[in-house]
Amino acid sequence: MSMTRVHDKVREYDVFARKARIDPLHHVGRVVAPDDGAAMAYARATYDEERWIEMIIVPREAVITLWAPGEE
Repeated sequence: MSMTRVHDKVREYDVFARKARIDPLHHVGRVVAPDDGAAMAYARATYDEERWIEMIIVPREAVITLWAPGEE
């Protein structure tokens, strides 16, 4: 699912987090922001309902899909 851009300089970021060091990172959502700093702030504000020990954001265009549902 792709979000509609409201401005050319806005980017999508995927947000990943984990609750314990032994847990794998898992995708918790996405944010849309004009830069990395704003994306970090938006991710914290949007996904801080859990007690994460680690949260990372990745620009959507940097994610490399190895396979996806429906692909061979």
